[in-house]
Amino acid sequence: MSAAAPHAILGRPARDFAWFVGPGLLAAVVAVLLGTLDPRPEAEAGVGLWIVGVLLVDVAHVWASLYRTYLDPRARQLHRKRLVWTPLLCGWLGLLLHLESPRLFWGALAYVAIFHFIKQHVGFALIYVRAGGESRADRRLVTAAIWAGTLGPVLWWHAHLPRSFVWFVPGDLVTGLPAWLGALALWGQLPVWLLLAIRRMRLRREGRGHPLVPWLVVVPAINWHLGIVVFDDDRIFTITNVFLHGVPYLALVWIAGGRDRVRRALGPRGQGLALVLAAYYGLLLALAVAEEALWDRLVWHDHPMLFGASAVELDPESLGMALVVALLTVPQATHYVLDRYIWRVGPQNPALAEQLGLGRR
Repeated sequence: MSAAAPHAILGRPARDFAWFVGPGLLAAVVAVLLGTLDPRPEAEAGVGLWIVGVLLVDVAHVWASLYRTYLDPRARQLHRKRLVWTPLLCGWLGLLLHLESPRLFWGALAYVAIFHFIKQHVGFALIYVRAGGESRADRRLVTAAIWAGTLGPVLWWHAHLPRSFVWFVPGDLVTGLPAWLGALALWGQLPVWLLLAIRRMRLRREGRGHPLVPWLVVVPAINWHLGIVVFDDDRIFTITNVFLHGVPYLALVWIAGGRDRVRRALGPRGQGLALVLAAYYGLLLALAVAEEALWDRLVWHDHPMLFGASAVELDPESLGMALVVALLTVPQATHYVLDRYIWRVGPQNPALAEQLGLGRR
């Protein structure tokens, strides 16, 4: 049986590969080159890497959720209660946690973020599992393989703390796990990966399954192993942590609502692709810069060359600091929560299947 042409949500299979797999492959190559040619475990991610990785990709992708939520009139109808209560509850819970303990706050946020990042990789892969008409068992196996390839390095990390990198702040992850548990977490991936390899080879022989699925399983695992296990380097951790989820998410939102929202807002001028792209990303960049400026001037004070020096020095244990941190974390936490609902194909997101081209399958 000959394989059908691979389904592409960006118009062409090569574009899907470039946007959904390419960033992770490029990050892995850069990580290996940096770790072998310029090994500096004590070095922190420089301002240039912070701008490109954190500001332009990671923070911007958080704000991209706006196009599928608050800026979408239909979504405001369908998700009205969630859109109102989610930021309020995130802010309130964040305030309570930070007042109890800043370390507890950052620890809780770190684990929610880790869960969210892994679920994003699962979500990207399952789009193509569905596009390829694969079975429910295939869906479960792909999900298990992604969790194995990402959670394994995370458990290993817990068993080898401290490292030269952190998720948010030093001490945000639980310490004290024995080293043997970390090794077991890595070796425990093998049965799942073996099952996946056998299944994908069988699907390929039968001319079934989507060819992008293996890439979307393997590339995140490679990056999480390189960034956490192989290299003890903050620069490499940043590179392998940010690009492979942030860039595909920006592309996914562009297809699933972002492009149309911007075109409608621009009116007659919304026919030019360059202008639509500039407006789409320009809004996200403006919001990302504004958010990071507030973080830097009120909390971190890490980049005065970018955001200016600040005379504000809040007590880390004070109510003022708790309020500031809780409010500034609301966009990020809201993104984590709403992502569980806005990407479900079905009555709550009636246009999503068509936007992803799945309605034609």
